[in-house]
Amino acid sequence: MAMRLHETGAPAWAALLAATVVVMAVGQTPPDGSAVIPDDALLTTPVGGLERTAARSEVIGVSGMPFSKALRVTINRDAPDTNATQLTILNSARVERGDVMLASFYIRGRSASGRDPAQAMFLFERATSPWTKSASQGASAPTESGKWRAVHVPFRAAESYAPGEAMASMRFAFGPQTVDIGGLEVRSFGKSQSLEEVVAMASARSPIGSVTVTLKPEQKAQKMVGLGGNFCQPRYGATEPMDAVGRWNLDHLKVAHARVGIPLNWWTPEPNVYKDEAQAHASFLLMQELSRRRIPIVGSVWEGPEWMLGGRREQMGRTLPLDKYDLCIEAIARYLVTARDKYGVTVEHFSFNEADIGVNFRFTPAQIAEFIRRAGPRFRALGLKTKFLVGDTANGMATVNYCRPLLTEATLAPYLGPIAFHCWDALSAPDKQYAAIAALGREFGKPVWCLEAGHDAQLWQQPNPWQSWENALRTALAYERTIRLTGATIMDYWTYQDNYPLVSRDGKTPFPVFHVMAQMERVFTQGSTVIAVTTDNEDVRALATLGPKTGRLAALIVNPSGPGKAKVKGFAQAKPVRIEISSSDAQRRSSTVAPGADRRVTVELPARSVVTMVQSE
Repeated sequence: MAMRLHETGAPAWAALLAATVVVMAVGQTPPDGSAVIPDDALLTTPVGGLERTAARSEVIGVSGMPFSKALRVTINRDAPDTNATQLTILNSARVERGDVMLASFYIRGRSASGRDPAQAMFLFERATSPWTKSASQGASAPTESGKWRAVHVPFRAAESYAPGEAMASMRFAFGPQTVDIGGLEVRSFGKSQSLEEVVAMASARSPIGSVTVTLKPEQKAQKMVGLGGNFCQPRYGATEPMDAVGRWNLDHLKVAHARVGIPLNWWTPEPNVYKDEAQAHASFLLMQELSRRRIPIVGSVWEGPEWMLGGRREQMGRTLPLDKYDLCIEAIARYLVTARDKYGVTVEHFSFNEADIGVNFRFTPAQIAEFIRRAGPRFRALGLKTKFLVGDTANGMATVNYCRPLLTEATLAPYLGPIAFHCWDALSAPDKQYAAIAALGREFGKPVWCLEAGHDAQLWQQPNPWQSWENALRTALAYERTIRLTGATIMDYWTYQDNYPLVSRDGKTPFPVFHVMAQMERVFTQGSTVIAVTTDNEDVRALATLGPKTGRLAALIVNPSGPGKAKVKGFAQAKPVRIEISSSDAQRRSSTVAPGADRRVTVELPARSVVTMVQSE
């Protein structure tokens, strides 16, 4: 990591602060505020980059909506980046850092094939480098063709901007599609209302009503290893293996997997010199404690010593010189041998963290292939069974292109383990990009692991966001989408120590996100099988599992919108179902209900809530 807390999967400057989509019924209006962009800007500002996707744009007439005209953009060709074709509108009013803001727009449209809803992405960002982002949020049109969806994105301004220094952006390059955008507004509430108040007002005006959720155990997907977390404090310089946050999580969660930071820079301060001291010693003790608890371990390297990697400490994007490959391999191998022989620890898998963007080692697929080609035999000669993860990429969108060349190289096959990636783009990446990860795993017979699970790589830039309900809700949304689309069998939260923490620094006060994590791990237990779920309201997210022994059913329902209730179908008759409900008001309110002859359970869905339902064995 290049920063104190977490590196971003985009360049380090991309401050992707929290933004939540609040989906509202057509005709609903958000709370008032002062306009930040001109009222007619959507229809009068040219769309940039049309030639990059063979696209065209036009203004169309609209009836039966709060607006009479909309912008239509037709994309005819794929592009490597979603910003290849985009609309950018400069702010016309001053914005102060920390101002609570609300972006609103309507979306409709279909992919060129007609099978999928159109997609777009809203951003509010600095208009010049380093393009600091206050909000970044994807949005999809309704499944039903011709229908509009109203989307509202509350956020806080990351910086202060004079008029013309920031821009509202709409990205359209999500593959061939026709997408309509109407009623685009960005409004500021200054400091007069909190972000939570604005979200609550928008949610209250968008009740979801009654939703039917159907569990389909006959449609099975991946088998879960379970939920785990990252333990990386020694990598950042800690000389104690476990902090109070980590101890709380180990004692109160069922940790199914762990990713540990290997402090290579402290382990080998000089060529061929290895020191089991201070930070390196702490990392060994940490692994030993995890091993004692029988928690499988991935060891990952972020930082290397300056003699090996060059540059300055924590500098992103550094490339390991070819003549240092063997020295680096030997240092890693000696670390793994020490873990095994001195501490009784087996490190099952190894990776360089986010090598695709260079945090802090950068490797192209060809370069990492050469590294593995040399390291694999050396590991085997030392009796190490450690395999290399394929990828461990910064974001899901980069995973397939980075991993495929490695998977198709026959000489690497004996040394490769699962496909790994980080889901920091889970709430903005196109569905097809995440689904392609699952397809890649099936093609090559590889499990898929998400080893940094979270929703915003730059959340640390906000003042104390960890204890907010917003953080908890968005974490649940990221987990649901990642497991459902990518086929991930492991989700390792970033982190189970005092870095994006689940509990207070003293390890005494759990935050809302801890309660959501505890709920989710009861659904995605070790050995459970993910099954299909359908809902008749596409804005409500749901996923379910079938237990490994008696076939018990469990479901996760995430409601990012207004209040309602769900009729959940498919539970076994008469077996009690434990329900836990978390929302901004309170977490893990519990009750137990026995399904009737119709095998249904009705559960309340408070506004912006996370609900879990677990049937007894």
